[in-house]
Amino acid sequence: MWERTLQDLIRGLRAHKTSSQAELDAFLAEAVDEIRQELRGRDMDLKAEGVVKMCYLMMLYPLPPPPSFAFHVVEVMSSPRYHLKQLGYLAAPMAFSTDTEEVVLTVNGIRKDLLAPHAHLPPVALAGLADIVTPSLARDVYADVSVLLTHSRAHVRKRAVLAMFKIFEQYPEALRTGFTRLRDRLEDDDPGVISATVNVITELSRKSNPRNYLPLAPQLFELLTTSSNNWMLIKIIKLFGALTPLEPRLVRKLLPPITNLISTTPAISLLYECVRTCIVGGMLDSQSEAGDALARVCVEKLSGFLSDEDQNLKYIALLAMVKIVPSHPHLISEYQDEILESLDDQDMSIRMRALELTSNMAS
Repeated sequence: MWERTLQDLIRGLRAHKTSSQAELDAFLAEAVDEIRQELRGRDMDLKAEGVVKMCYLMMLYPLPPPPSFAFHVVEVMSSPRYHLKQLGYLAAPMAFSTDTEEVVLTVNGIRKDLLAPHAHLPPVALAGLADIVTPSLARDVYADVSVLLTHSRAHVRKRAVLAMFKIFEQYPEALRTGFTRLRDRLEDDDPGVISATVNVITELSRKSNPRNYLPLAPQLFELLTTSSNNWMLIKIIKLFGALTPLEPRLVRKLLPPITNLISTTPAISLLYECVRTCIVGGMLDSQSEAGDALARVCVEKLSGFLSDEDQNLKYIALLAMVKIVPSHPHLISEYQDEILESLDDQDMSIRMRALELTSNMAS
């Protein structure tokens, strides 16, 4: 019997792009009816194809899933064939919700895949788990995911670190016993695992009390001074921005590396995050010579954005200067002409920031 593949379905949808709504509805009804037949069949290849096609239609149109769709996705997830199992995990987030009873049926299958000797199964299970985890599922699989933090393969450790963040969100009790293993990944041999760990710790500190992560300051400082990964440096700088108000001694320690980054980095995103951290972390202390020197470096870098063609850069420069001007008005006033020119910018948001900055500069 001939069956319509996903490619055939896509071609049919494109062919009906200029058709009337009635013709499109008729085509969708026919496609959904065919998918129902595929899902009820015993052929696992056709069942997986039906799951994929239904997910594709649900992404494009507000179509309700067929009856027992979540159960059929569980069947595909449980397939012993890798490529079908992968399709099941990809479809799971669209089939399950927090109150879907079928999630309970996935626990044993997920745990089996997490600890499978097949090198490609744990990453698939970890990626799918992150999208469907519930409080009860997090409690059941926490121990297995925790074991994978020390897996021999770096890409498995990396996905396990990222999955732990979702588990901690749904099952906060796991953070008390599992944080030590997560912290150990800051000293991992693989840069990708370290970057993922920094990312998770930064997000955890943002969602809870940053004071709990002060003991990690020495490890984070070492990464700050030795890493060349800009995205990881951004996360570390952001985390230090939350820690410095809690521990003033960090300011003196961070001034040299952050000043060096601001002076040398070509990455605008990292540069702006450094400037922002200097502001929120209280590093631009006008009473200290080092703080005043750092403020001058920050303002000099920001002033270069005022004449840039990129409107976003001009906006963030004005926004940062608004926060610096209360403590260092003499530095901002050196670029008064460039700031006043921004009052005539076509972008309303830039004009508003320039007006705010001008008001704060006026004596």
